[in-house]
Amino acid sequence: MSSSITLSKTQSHDLDFVINAERRPENCNYVYQWSYAEHLQALSNPNQTHYIIKLADTGEMVGYVILDEVQNSSHSINLRRLVVTKKGLGIGAKALKAIQQIAFIQLNAHRLWLDVFTNNQTAYQLYKEVGFIEEGKLRESYLRNGTYASQYIMAILKSEYI
Repeated sequence: MSSSITLSKTQSHDLDFVINAERRPENCNYVYQWSYAEHLQALSNPNQTHYIIKLADTGEMVGYVILDEVQNSSHSINLRRLVVTKKGLGIGAKALKAIQQIAFIQLNAHRLWLDVFTNNQTAYQLYKEVGFIEEGKLRESYLRNGTYASQYIMAILKSEYI
């Protein structure tokens, strides 16, 4: 089953959903945890864009996205966060394609990059499927639950965007 999605700018009244989405058991080990205040600050930060992912037919919120460094002088935008709450419907792939369009067409990025924990193979494979290329590995770069975790750096260039 595949669902059409929309991305719309996150509003302050959406932040309870955002906080709950990133803290869900299936998501919390793969994304950084921000406080309500940190998400609220991101909504007014001109260097960040924060989006809610909704199902097009029902308007149900099914995830969120944060892009960072959108005003970067090298036109290198960071996909800071992508969280999906309804798995297995193709929402992540559709969201990534929408994010690429925003980054490369609307924001005129040259490069869109992200980091992904090495043990998050589902996300890693999805990023590869939509054109991201592994550029390197940050070994034991993040202390998570008392254990150091490694991360892959992945990116797609505007010239590779299809």
